[in-house]
Amino acid sequence: MEEILIVDDNEQISRMLASSVLPELGYRATTALTGQIGLERLRARQPDLILLDLQLPDMNGLDFLRILTQERIDIPVILMTAHGSEMIAVEAFRLGARNYLIKPFSDSEAREAIDQALRERRLQRERDRLLALLQQRVQELTVLTRVGKSVTALMDHRQLLDRIVEAAIYITQADEGLLCERDEQTDKLVVRAWRNPPGEAAKQLGLAGSLVEHVVRSGKPIRLSSAATGEPIAITPALTVQATLQVPLQLGDRVIGVLVVNNRRTHRAFSNSDQYLLAALADYAAIAIENARLYQAARSSEARYRAIFANASDMVLILDAEWRIVSSNQSGAHILGQTPDDLIGQPLQRWCLPQEWPVIAQTLQRISNGEPAQPFTVSLQRHLHDMAVVEMSAQRLAVDAEEMIVCIGRDLTERRRLEQQLIQSDKLSALGQLVAGVAHELNNPLTSISGYAQLLLRNRSLAEDTRMDLEQVRQQADRAGRIVRNLLMFAREHKPERSVVQINDVIQSALALQVYQLRVDNISVQLELDPSLPLTIADPHQLQQVLLNLITNARQAMAERGAGTLTIRTALRNTGAEPQIEISVADNGVGIPAQHLDKIFNPFFTTKPVGQGTGLGLSICYGIIQEHQGQIWAESREGVGTTIFIRLPLVEPHDEIDESPSPPPTTESGPCQRVLVVDDEEPVRRMLQRLLGELGHQTTTVGDVDAALQELASHHYDLVITDLRMPQKSGFDLRDAISRTYPQLADRIIFISGDTLSSLRPQQKEQLHGRLLTKPFSIPQLTELLRNLPQQRTINSSERR
Repeated sequence: MEEILIVDDNEQISRMLASSVLPELGYRATTALTGQIGLERLRARQPDLILLDLQLPDMNGLDFLRILTQERIDIPVILMTAHGSEMIAVEAFRLGARNYLIKPFSDSEAREAIDQALRERRLQRERDRLLALLQQRVQELTVLTRVGKSVTALMDHRQLLDRIVEAAIYITQADEGLLCERDEQTDKLVVRAWRNPPGEAAKQLGLAGSLVEHVVRSGKPIRLSSAATGEPIAITPALTVQATLQVPLQLGDRVIGVLVVNNRRTHRAFSNSDQYLLAALADYAAIAIENARLYQAARSSEARYRAIFANASDMVLILDAEWRIVSSNQSGAHILGQTPDDLIGQPLQRWCLPQEWPVIAQTLQRISNGEPAQPFTVSLQRHLHDMAVVEMSAQRLAVDAEEMIVCIGRDLTERRRLEQQLIQSDKLSALGQLVAGVAHELNNPLTSISGYAQLLLRNRSLAEDTRMDLEQVRQQADRAGRIVRNLLMFAREHKPERSVVQINDVIQSALALQVYQLRVDNISVQLELDPSLPLTIADPHQLQQVLLNLITNARQAMAERGAGTLTIRTALRNTGAEPQIEISVADNGVGIPAQHLDKIFNPFFTTKPVGQGTGLGLSICYGIIQEHQGQIWAESREGVGTTIFIRLPLVEPHDEIDESPSPPPTTESGPCQRVLVVDDEEPVRRMLQRLLGELGHQTTTVGDVDAALQELASHHYDLVITDLRMPQKSGFDLRDAISRTYPQLADRIIFISGDTLSSLRPQQKEQLHGRLLTKPFSIPQLTELLRNLPQQRTINSSERR
């Protein structure tokens, strides 16, 4: 069972997580009420995961993370806080936190965060294990290469055989070794070299009918141990051992001898790796005996090394003393956007950011000097607007007396992108909740203002000046309502969706959110929107986010000069096989320096002062446009201004759009009916009562669902108009109660709401279809809904319930 350490000064929360929540999720938990106690416990026994509170009595969570980094403690951490911020989240992730929970959080949120962190932990352990195996194999191959060179460099036959036996004992850590050579004339085996067995015993070995002779006849190695057989192994009648490993020395199809290593004093069995190394050494020995075999054996050994090197999933680069790339595997070439051959001889600095290179160079220099170095993160510029974030570990490697550096890197680009999306999603979610509440409060008075203005405008005896004033009040109330709706559309979290959009309308809605700030900053707006621009399929919410970000950046660039002109253009371009919609957002602000222009779409890159930007805005824009199969790029001159271009593919709607003009609105709302109005806002109730009264209906108003049900129980009503969101019980609760008790009235309910519907379930949205008035609404909208309701008796009907 995996163990989780909870570091939280709130004893109640710690006890609840440790005794209830985490055990139910399948984890064992320990607690610490202070940061120091938590550090002592994890130093004594390292858990699998840490749940860390941001505020502790003796330190904060960020300091705790810094101590973990300083002490090189690699344990995933999930930060918990009731007062989070974007900057704290960015700093926590920079210090190594895996996730970020806002208190209070649900069991499902905790489970998802913990499962994700532990899953990454398990994957990291598996990666480290595979990386260790790879490094071990590289080291083994390096040692084997050195031994092979040492062996093949000897020309004296006796010295050569002695060196082969010494090398065999060294690489397998055996107690003793011998080399038996096949006499070509007598076809008998003769012990030519030995190490550690008594010399006379070695000379007198009778090899006829022995295991060694079996290896010669079969041409296959033998690996035996007393642990497997239950008794000592008899090499010959005169020599018994605890374990033996014997490999043939082959030249083509001929076996010219046998290389033997034994463990006579120890019971350690030889492994597959030992057999691999000894077999490789036997190849070197055979090659040394016959130089014609040297080239072929070397190629075979190199092929094995290249297979491991080339097929590694992580980037592997070998650098020379001047940090030029000597060799690269396929993963390294893919990350850098090149072919392996194109990388040869290129300096690593070519792909590193100028601001990061001094630190990277210092790290490489320390490694070259033989000093230990922790893994480090580098940003590699592979294309003009494409950056790879790589966690790199490096070590010094000596090859043929030449010092090289082996760099192994893990691509973190996708993980960083997901972290950025998480931060942005959390920010927009919080903003959406805030704006939804504000919008609801604003739309209620706007409804009253617009409604009363419309009521007064129905008075035909008004003076013209008064009528013009009231029309201005109504228009400004409608304008305020549109601004609130645009703000809600931007701030609400939306699932990715594709719908028919008019790009010009999306631009207008995004611009409406910045009109005031543009005016305050003395920035004029020039729109050159193609009126014949066709409709296309896109995500309007994502495109609005892109345009709002670009407008904000342009405004800030011009605000530094005190004034400016923002120019937004749209046009249809036929640049290739398919037409594209082009959007350009131009400003005459301070411009972007040439050395920064190709980096502005990189995550976390910003030219703004610290605290004024996270460097995520344009990278998110880049991702959104790519999801739409489009392109985004910038043209800028420092001191002159910047233009951001967007091109989106024109996706024609499949369904034909009915562009026939709608019938002119009418103020007639049908025959007189008894109407029950349910709204928690008294001014809205009074306005609706006045309005419905002038439309010829009898109206009763109540302030909540319970009062509405009491009224329905005592009086007959033909229609119910209810606010969607009210304290305690909602409009849906009222509809459910009416459906159960008064089913004939269930289809004659009109809902009104001052909020968006993005948080509703699909079945709830279906219930609102064709029966929703969005605050503030107009009299024609209300009369249209009343007229389109299913037919029912009026108050003049003699039919009773």
